[in-house]
Amino acid sequence: MAAKFCPQCGAETIRACSNCEAPIRGYRQVDGNTMVRRGDPPAYYHNCGAAFPWTIAKLETAKEYAAELQGLDETEKGRLASAIDDLTIDGPRTELAAHRFKNLMGKAGQAVGTGLYKIVLDVATEAAKKAIMG
Repeated sequence: MAAKFCPQCGAETIRACSNCEAPIRGYRQVDGNTMVRRGDPPAYYHNCGAAFPWTIAKLETAKEYAAELQGLDETEKGRLASAIDDLTIDGPRTELAAHRFKNLMGKAGQAVGTGLYKIVLDVATEAAKKAIMG
């Protein structure tokens, strides 16, 4: 049986999508009691595409952080927030989002954006991470 609460963050564990009620993939039962996770937790539900609660929390935190960066004007902060969303999915805007993120973080200054950088790399897709780091 799965734990009632997450040992990392303390949130109540979920077993199904709150949007479409499909069961969450990624766990398997090993010995009757032990649940083992296969890989990193997914960012979006496989059945309906809705973001998991942990993805939503990370995106909201990253956007709040971006809104507080001193080295950017309001337009740039908005572009950065939009880029953050696009970095979490592999799509036609991923490369553009990585380019914008790198440029705007460079303008804001590395020391200022270190926390934001860590959050974004945690939620970004592998393709987005490569584009940012490359």
